[in-house]
Amino acid sequence: MIKSNSKKKHRIMRLLAGIPLGVLYVVSDVCFLLIYYCIKYRRDVVRNNLQNSFPEYSLEEIITIEKGFYHNLCDVFIESFKALNISDAELRKRIDVVNYELPERIASQGRNIYLLMGHCGCWEWVQEISSRYSQPKRSAELYKHVSSSYFSSLMNEIRGRWNTTLVDMHDAARTLLKWSREETPFLIGLISDQRPDSPAKGWTTFLSQRTGFIPGAEEFASKLGGEVVYLDIERTARGHYRFTFKEMVIPDDLKDETYPLTRLYWRMLEITIRRQPELWLWSHNRWA
Repeated sequence: MIKSNSKKKHRIMRLLAGIPLGVLYVVSDVCFLLIYYCIKYRRDVVRNNLQNSFPEYSLEEIITIEKGFYHNLCDVFIESFKALNISDAELRKRIDVVNYELPERIASQGRNIYLLMGHCGCWEWVQEISSRYSQPKRSAELYKHVSSSYFSSLMNEIRGRWNTTLVDMHDAARTLLKWSREETPFLIGLISDQRPDSPAKGWTTFLSQRTGFIPGAEEFASKLGGEVVYLDIERTARGHYRFTFKEMVIPDDLKDETYPLTRLYWRMLEITIRRQPELWLWSHNRWA
């Protein structure tokens, strides 16, 4: 009965996701008013994060970014939901992928790709880029298990439409070791900007604050072989994005540091965020 009800709810969600994005954005605008002015969802966390990250900004500038963030947050929910019922043709019109030849070149050399990114824009649409390249044949995403079985199954359906394998972070080492032994290059995406669940292995300065990190991608690449690549995310218009694959070349000042690639990731992510700060997930209590 539970499975039947869950499937029924998914069918309803797919039908609702068939509503044109233009109409759904009106819903997003209404949700912004409710979440920002009425519910005030995590307003204290967002304001504190913004003020600590941009101490040089005035309160007026902080509030402008803050409102932009809540508008973006509502849009991200709508766009993620829309992924249940949006054509590949429409997504190709909305997503410009730059340098998608990079993973093909790395995979053609028999090497794995560890794709680092942040919670910027609609990260659920990022998986669509796997349809742009012919190799690697296997694409995967590292994820953190959520307690809600319904929400988990819904997200699995959204992500599964692009044939992306979901790898639980607790099973990552075993799974990636198995794949490496099969000698078939893979690409796995890691969103690595949240607060670590385990004690930090390194510290850096990120957005004006001392920030702990876990060098997961760098350690996987070192032990299993492969290359770490950064994905820059930019919104070019509402519902339109530019995703750019970027090589990670360690600068001279980081070559003698521990975990230089991970430190470079935080630098590159900060550049992405400062360009369009409203796109990042400020409601996450990153520095608690």
